[in-house]
Amino acid sequence: KNGALNRYLNKHHQGKILGVFLTHGHFDHFLGLNEMTDPSSFPTFLCQEDEPCLEDPKKNASFFLATPWKLEKKISSYFLEDEDEIKIGTYRIKIIHTPFHTKGSCCFLLLGSPLLFTGDTLFRMGVGRDDLPWAEPRQKENSLRKLFALPDGLKILPGHGPSSTLGAERKNLPSYLAG
Repeated sequence: KNGALNRYLNKHHQGKILGVFLTHGHFDHFLGLNEMTDPSSFPTFLCQEDEPCLEDPKKNASFFLATPWKLEKKISSYFLEDEDEIKIGTYRIKIIHTPFHTKGSCCFLLLGSPLLFTGDTLFRMGVGRDDLPWAEPRQKENSLRKLFALPDGLKILPGHGPSSTLGAERKNLPSYLAG
């Protein structure tokens, strides 16, 4: 708040943002966009199914807060599909649609590196909630199978909590691999 995000970006990245990737449309994953000077000056990537979350506190899980959140600034949205590959700067990012925490949940595999950004799909020792009104619990197993088909050595970077590896989580969550 109070410009801290803009100060950080200016100090460490000369204010240049190549893009923002949203793993899903919950408020705690996009509220920084409201703090940015001009979030329409760079692309914001998300799955189209979660676009309504940006402006609806009931869909973005902020309805229970004293002050519900919604996106207050114009952004340049670019919609992602499963298996898309996005090139941004020198990075190539593969999209893995994992629609169970929200309909538009997705993970981002940084190609050429051992990094997988999992948002609220997969955590160390757990997975995202699927018991909320906007969740798709029937999609949980398929979503996790997509991730567990990737190499064990990938480092997962979840939206909350410590990092892990896919191999460790494959052992931690064997019930999702049954069947």
